[in-house]
Amino acid sequence: MHILETERLILRRWTADDEAPCHAICSDPLVMQYVADGACWSLETTRQFIEEAISIERRYGYCRWPMILKADGCLAGFCGFTPAADGAEMGWRLASRYWGRGLATEAARAVLAYGFDRLAFRRVIATVQSANGPSHRVAEKLGMTLERTIQRNGREVLVFAATSPSPPE
Repeated sequence: MHILETERLILRRWTADDEAPCHAICSDPLVMQYVADGACWSLETTRQFIEEAISIERRYGYCRWPMILKADGCLAGFCGFTPAADGAEMGWRLASRYWGRGLATEAARAVLAYGFDRLAFRRVIATVQSANGPSHRVAEKLGMTLERTIQRNGREVLVFAATSPSPPE
């Protein structure tokens, strides 16, 4: 089932067919250099990520959904939310072969609007390692502002935040 659709992407629920292409992304050293401690994922870790995303979606109604390219049906990455202590945390990951095309921004813009409009989030954060310039730019293009810097997995992480443009009902 489609969750969201943009000009070039479909975001939908995870399926068993997503494991191999998701693993290809999460085992790419270029992609993973700014994720957690920078280590590539094993197939088992990828499998656990997908199972956890499915579980989170069942419980909360959202997760980090697979991003499918309309042009060819390929899984290009994922984008969505996970629960966080101070609200929902937004995240995105994109296969390196699709970098530089604006796909992460396109997906993240639609996901953030969905979070505010459909999920009624009042606040959303995004955590980005300080060395990951392209993801900083995505957060900034979304209108997120830098709130603070933290340490995670021995790395400096920037916490960006956005608040809903609509007043609470």
